Amino acid sequence: MNTSRILILSSCLLLSGCAIGNAKSTEADNPKTAYEFYLSGNALYRDGKYDEAIWAFRKSVELNGDYYFARINLGVVLAKTQGFEKAAQEFTFCIEKKWGSEPDRFVFYHNRALAMQAGGDATSALKDRAALKKLDPIRAAKLQDSADYVLMDAAYVEARNRADRDRLFDKHKRSILKGKTTVHKVGDFEKNSQEYDAIGLIEGTVEQVSSLLADFKSYPKFMPNVSEITVRSSSDEGTVVDYKLRLPLGIVKRYRLKFRSKQEDNRYQLSWKKLPWLELKPKETVVDSYGQWIIEDFAGREDHVLAYYRVFTDPGKIPFGTGWIADALSKQSMPKMFKKMQSRVKELK
Repeated sequence: MNTSRILILSSCLLLSGCAIGNAKSTEADNPKTAYEFYLSGNALYRDGKYDEAIWAFRKSVELNGDYYFARINLGVVLAKTQGFEKAAQEFTFCIEKKWGSEPDRFVFYHNRALAMQAGGDATSALKDRAALKKLDPIRAAKLQDSADYVLMDAAYVEARNRADRDRLFDKHKRSILKGKTTVHKVGDFEKNSQEYDAIGLIEGTVEQVSSLLADFKSYPKFMPNVSEITVRSSSDEGTVVDYKLRLPLGIVKRYRLKFRSKQEDNRYQLSWKKLPWLELKPKETVVDSYGQWIIEDFAGREDHVLAYYRVFTDPGKIPFGTGWIADALSKQSMPKMFKKMQSRVKELK
């Protein structure tokens, strides 16, 4: 893995610039959730409707105070309207909360450095640029002369996840090559939210593993706790799937996800985001969930793919505390899921 090359590529993608999603998505047309207001804000920002974008991002943050993608983008549009002090406050809030992974924190500091510089505080801007060099010296050098704020959108998420994948692989390469699945907790959140990523090898081809992931009805056979899957609709815009989870202590959770896939040479990506399911009571569902699979041919071993999985979950209020259910939905289940996927791929060969 050439991590340096990937990070430079990621920088270019970032400057070309939703958690997962397209700014033109119809979900942004009639926003109801924090995510939908965030999508709407992105679309309004790109259309130059800054005042409306500010309102949309503020509404998103109001609905979900931990949603730092919306908060960072609020800071970006405030800076674009010369509100440098208020923009810096939004970036500082994210820095102090220690949200996100290293690429996310790099964006926090990069954007704040620009806002501080534009607001006349060159000393603070220099301190932030020093922090950037510690976080990622290659990317810091690439962006040292850039005056462009980084907007957290679909291109950003894709580049961020690839960078995090490469960092995780480089750090745990030896154990991964031995067939182990590495699980890592991403960032810290104040409430019940948890974000994890995992990486491991699966014997098979990109086509075989991607076919397995695209067969949503088969998920109960390899996805832990999934007892029932209903495919609601499928089109070029994505596939809407209803989940039913059976958890310990007789707890049942249902929620609706929208999946979007992307096929490239030797790479398959599958992203998902929770959709509203108005018929469900809050206790019957989860507050939020989104994530992504990245499946690529692995050059270091024939007929193997490198599988990267990232998932965010906010389960809401759960009896007897929430930490255990977040782990059940992510940390503890990930190695089991990789093993079951491996077995399932072998069965289908």
